[in-house]
Amino acid sequence: CVVQHAARVAVRPPALTRGMALEGTKFAEGEKAIEDLYFTKEDQRLMAKLLAKVKTQSDIADKHAAEGVKAAEMSALKQILPKDTPKEVVDKLLKWKHTHY
Repeated sequence: CVVQHAARVAVRPPALTRGMALEGTKFAEGEKAIEDLYFTKEDQRLMAKLLAKVKTQSDIADKHAAEGVKAAEMSALKQILPKDTPKEVVDKLLKWKHTHY
């Protein structure tokens, strides 16, 4: 009886495995690339959010320095942009710089 049980256990086929498991199994290269792209974009989004938060807190903590930085940025833009550029366009450029660059 024990021999028959041992024979049944020894003959069992291995359990089927999935190609996409969480731990211990490699993803296919395409799936890995998609996953890497997702986490890269997510990291960029979170870092931009953190950078905006740090800038806001810095501007509140040191208003004098914030005004100096803003004046320097405006001066640099005025050297590049045409003189008739509307102020709202300059403000949008600065906002873009702080959120995307």
